[in-house]
Amino acid sequence: MKRPDRARISQCMIVKNEEKVIEKALSWGKGIVSEQIVVDTGSTDRTVEIAERMGAKVYHFEWIDDFAAAKNYAIEQAQYEWIAFLDADEYFPPEDALRLLQCVKDLHDTPTKGILTGRINVDNTGKVMAINTQLRVFRNIPAIRYIRRIHEHLTMLDGRPMHLSDAVEQINMYHTGYGEEENAKKAGRNLKLIKQELEEHPDDYEMWGYLGQEYEIREEWEEGEKAFRKAMELMPDSEKGSYDVPTSLTALRLLECVIRRKVVDDDAIQEVYQMITDIWPEEADYDYTLGKYYAIHEDFVRGEKHLIRAMELLERYGNTSKAMMLCGEILKAYELLAICCYNNRHFSECVRYATLLLREDSQLMSTAMVLLRAFRDDEGTAAKGEQGIREVLTFLGNFYDLHSLKDRLFILGAAQAAQYPGLILAVRGLFTPEELAAVDQAMSRR
Repeated sequence: MKRPDRARISQCMIVKNEEKVIEKALSWGKGIVSEQIVVDTGSTDRTVEIAERMGAKVYHFEWIDDFAAAKNYAIEQAQYEWIAFLDADEYFPPEDALRLLQCVKDLHDTPTKGILTGRINVDNTGKVMAINTQLRVFRNIPAIRYIRRIHEHLTMLDGRPMHLSDAVEQINMYHTGYGEEENAKKAGRNLKLIKQELEEHPDDYEMWGYLGQEYEIREEWEEGEKAFRKAMELMPDSEKGSYDVPTSLTALRLLECVIRRKVVDDDAIQEVYQMITDIWPEEADYDYTLGKYYAIHEDFVRGEKHLIRAMELLERYGNTSKAMMLCGEILKAYELLAICCYNNRHFSECVRYATLLLREDSQLMSTAMVLLRAFRDDEGTAAKGEQGIREVLTFLGNFYDLHSLKDRLFILGAAQAAQYPGLILAVRGLFTPEELAAVDQAMSRR
């Protein structure tokens, strides 16, 4: 008979000067985890005071420029069967925390050693920057520990493979450490530790990739490209085809650096794109990156081609360890597709993509404008004359309440921005004389 109290969680974290986020970092675990372990590495603010007030067990570890050492020390303080090791700027929302606890109970008597969850990266305004996969929940056994002083990761010390369970579709955590202040604080520290690692392990392809990331953050694109190419050169064939940060994401960053060179070389772009798509054919972000690049530079034919392919790859292969950028910018991707299709005179496709966007947010003025321009320039709609205009108004009724003054004003603004005279007249006809006089008076003031 199973004992229901065996599958318990110790929440662990290492911290330094995290007084702004430590309370939230500990709050998600209340009622979910059985203990909270906070290892402080030298805070000079109120981090320790807040953690103690919230009931966490606080330990102190002298910082030795080694994240793995600090994290392993925290693990050694934990007494329960599972560990959830999140950073201070990460947290599970309440419903996902409950699912995590149930997942741990369901997997406790299986061979599973760790649980993969999603991570949603957001900036300080709450905007989603990217979505990826993380291993932060694992069994508390001596064989599982972190390695490397920077960009540390979990491994089985006895060399056996770690059996993982994929809960990405059910459980997500949020990562909020994407502000300028946070990035500046990490920049110098990370570069120093990465170079120390490479002095000791010059053939570590993963660390060369992380070096490239540091140059990318500094917008030193040529140096970043060199580091990423070195990472690709050293990458074992056995790792090529894996979808994770050190492999497929390193290839993506190489592509980004080539695109951002001071002098752009289209042959180099195509060479890198072909190389990485041959190795990682399921990654949608390669095509999304190129599609976005071409769309922004008004090469709408290639922009449409790559954006459509990115969407197809996402639908076919999903987003587990893939399509991080595309998933984080999915609305932008559809908007770029609508713009490309409009400029390529693929008006029906433009309407389709714009419709998907407006169903999500009807107040997207730029999208509404592109939609109306597609109707304006469509020969079939234009040939119908006034009947075509009425059909456009009826179509807009799928997103807007034509009896609402706010919605009518929005449609009028979009029609004016789209320079669609027939629709402007039709929309003006929906206003009462009093409303129209007020609208014209307001516009004359502008």
